[in-house]
Parts: sequence; C-alpha cells; structure tokens
Amino acid sequence: MASSGYMGTTPLNQQTIIYTATNQLLQQVIDLLQHLPDGDAYTRPSIVMPGGTIGKHIRHVYDHFNLLLASNPELNQQQHHKDDIWTIDFDARSRDQPMERDRREATSCFRDMQNKFKDIENKIPLDTPVRLAATIDPSSNIPRARFNSSYDRELWYCCMHAIHHYAAIKAICIENNIPVTSNFGMAPSTTQHLQHLQQQQRAKISGHL
Repeated sequence: MASSGYMGTTPLNQQTIIYTATNQLLQQVIDLLQHLPDGDAYTRPSIVMPGGTIGKHIRHVYDHFNLLLASNPELNQQQHHKDDIWTIDFDARSRDQPMERDRREATSCFRDMQNKFKDIENKIPLDTPVRLAATIDPSSNIPRARFNSSYDRELWYCCMHAIHHYAAIKAICIENNIPVTSNFGMAPSTTQHLQHLQQQQRAKISGHL
C-alpha cells in the first residue's frame, strides 16, 4: 500500500500534525463552552439558522468523531474477527442526546474524546484501510454506497466537518452577541491565505513591494 501523506512531512511528522490539529479543534469547543453566558444561550434556537442551536451543532460534531472511533473493531470492546473490516457509517449518528441540552455533559464528552485520541495515537497507523458506508440517495430502493478510504482521510474529514459546523456556531454566537475568537470556524487554508495577505500588506507599507 502506498503511504498517505503530503509533501514536506515524514509519516511521524504528519501523525503529530493531524493529532495536534484534532486535539486543538476539540479544545476549541471546550473553551467556547466555558465562556458561554449563563441562561439558555446553549439551547436557544437560532433565527438566522432555523432549527439550529449551539448544542445541536456541538452534538453533531461530536457524533462524527465518536462514530469514527466506535466503528473500529479493535476499539469497540466487542468480540471481533481479525479479518473484520473497519467500516465507518457517519449516517448512524445519534440525535436528541443530553449533550445537546447540557453544556457540562458536552464538555465531559469532548474531554473524553481528547483522551481517546491521545490513547490511540501510537496504536492505529494513519494509513489503516477503512470502508465508508453512506446514503447517497434517499430512495429506499437504492442501495447504500461503499467507498474505500483510510483512517487519516476520515479523521481529517471529521476535522474539516467540525470547522464547517464551528462556522455555523459562530454565526449563532454573533446573532446572540456572544463573543468568539476570530479564527473559530475558519479552515487552516483560509487562515493561511489571510496571513499571506497581511504579510503582503505589511510589505507594501514598508516599501518592499
């Protein structure tokens, strides 16, 4: 199998990078929850995003990380055969869970998830093959699709999916005058692009461009 990766990194460096990014993304939610105002801010329905609440988006983010790990035959603490294929189904997420309504429960769940990733960092190779099951058409007579993928690809998907929902959470926070950091809900490539623009602007001001 060809190793997954990207230019300029060794497998060990990439492992450190992706797990650090995962931990930081989970920590962003913990930090947000600690600074939310008292009252119903966590469960208040959004007007600009009908049906959405901060709690629902946070539960949804957690679900994806949880499903990624819970579907691993070696991690789910159930009997499994050595040839069992790690099959991930992100459609099998839960709904209407206590963490949607209780920020303390959400904080506990996200801290627990941080610990799970720290525990498996050196146990599961990033290029471990996985199979992804997905509903691509709502018609009941169309079978679900199966895709071949890898653990690192699906872990990074969970990270980018989280950032997408953080942007939605940020919109709800702004709607309710709740302060959030400027980089919350911003993709790494967007942050990198903005930093590049700032560097160009500073260079123009200093006369280097």
